[in-house]
Amino acid sequence: MRMNSNSLQNLKLATKKMQCQYCTAEVSLNNLNRHENACKSNAANMKCCPVCNKMHSKKGITCSYSCSNTHFKHLRNKPEKYKNYRTICFANHQKKCIVCDETRIVEVHHLNENKKDNSPNNLIPVCPTHHQYIHSRYRNLILPHIESYLLKRSNRE
Repeated sequence: MRMNSNSLQNLKLATKKMQCQYCTAEVSLNNLNRHENACKSNAANMKCCPVCNKMHSKKGITCSYSCSNTHFKHLRNKPEKYKNYRTICFANHQKKCIVCDETRIVEVHHLNENKKDNSPNNLIPVCPTHHQYIHSRYRNLILPHIESYLLKRSNRE
């Protein structure tokens, strides 16, 4: 088997080790830039925790679970702060598919397909299978069920 010169150079680079300029870890030459860009000791990756003002290089906003609990405590037990389309839908509709009455796994479909419009009249509960039908070429099989559901719902109100 013959190796071309590029393959041989890459093999030599993979075995050659260099020290990271931030943490002095031994890293192969091919991965040195990637390691240095993501290195926890790199000053560019450091953030200040808003609770304790300690510098950290973690992914989140805060440096620890304790600081996270303090920082986000205003969200706890206040559903109006983090309502999403699912909670809005299930507060206004039964949590079951309008086509097959599935209750275990229920998704929410936006009727006008605008994900920012979370009004209760725009949301309907459907199982994953029928949700896929709505977004496929078989939509016409589900539309009569949706129309009858909306008609029954408007008659109730």
